[in-house]
Amino acid sequence: MVGNILFKSAHNGTQNAAIDTVAVGSTVTWTWTSTGSVAHSVQSQRTPSFPSSAILTGNGQTYSFTFTTPGSYAYDCAVHGAAMSGTIVVR
Repeated sequence: MVGNILFKSAHNGTQNAAIDTVAVGSTVTWTWTSTGSVAHSVQSQRTPSFPSSAILTGNGQTYSFTFTTPGSYAYDCAVHGAAMSGTIVVR
């Protein structure tokens, strides 16, 4: 979940850093919730990487990516940087 200056896992409640573990081939969807008019994005950091989202504004916006290679994928928000961060662990 993308909230107002936070990433939060809908699976385990972790936030800033949100940490989720998924199986290879899983699709992860980030959903903008309670963001109001504040812009956010999902921006891949380091290697391995994944395509970053556009900067989006408004509740209900989504960004999805299917992870096909094992690894630990770090991300943050292009607007808020380290104040919003997370990791997807793909096994």
